Amino acid sequence: MNAYRTATAYSLLTLTKNRLALTLLAVFVPLWITIAKTVATPESSPFRLRATGEHLRADGDTITMISGSLNAVSLLVGFWMFSAARRTGDFDRRLTAAGYPRSALLAAELTSLLATAALVSAYAVAWMLLYWSPHQTGLLVFAVLSAALIYGAMGLFLALFLPSEVAGMVAIIMTSIIDLAPQNPVAATTANSPLITLLPSYGSLQTALQAGFTQHLTLVPLANSLAWLSALSAIALAAFLRRTHVHNLGQHPRHPVGRRA
Repeated sequence: MNAYRTATAYSLLTLTKNRLALTLLAVFVPLWITIAKTVATPESSPFRLRATGEHLRADGDTITMISGSLNAVSLLVGFWMFSAARRTGDFDRRLTAAGYPRSALLAAELTSLLATAALVSAYAVAWMLLYWSPHQTGLLVFAVLSAALIYGAMGLFLALFLPSEVAGMVAIIMTSIIDLAPQNPVAATTANSPLITLLPSYGSLQTALQAGFTQHLTLVPLANSLAWLSALSAIALAAFLRRTHVHNLGQHPRHPVGRRA
């Protein structure tokens, strides 16, 4: 337990030292939401909510704000977790080589992901509530949180393979654009395509639209989010375990360390 607490404190400290991420949280999230709400057309438009099959009408600026909020949260949490994982990767390997339990490091990473996703999601929803009153606020928070967790896990996953923070940021930005742009039921003609059900944020956006404009509760779309979160987390976990695996060099008869031992 002491190892977990120490690793968690260090992980959270690393997150708070990322001034760029903190600046983006304070400025980028509210700015993106404000622009989406004030610049997009307020004209009411019909759309079909795939999660329930209902045909609804909603203001275009509100739908754009919901989509923009998910986009902002996804980008920020993905980049934040990617940057933290890149900065602590070498240190984690040295710790495990020195005998520090990998389970504590993994638990600390998960705690940091949950804390970061919860913080950014709550902040984004608070800004959305300044402009709009959804039918189901709690479900909206859950929808935004699911998108944040998916992209946070994606950031941890990408940090194990990409060589720099710039590469990670570009990868997360492009993925988010490809993910959310085709799903906007007002702006995109592809929103009714069955292929969008395969995108990472499909469950999050459908749940957010459901929370905003209906009184119904169905969590079926979030099965998509859970699948993406589980897959990305499993791959990141496997890669982390592989990279932090400590080989017993002393048992190798030809290795100089083994001869000295």
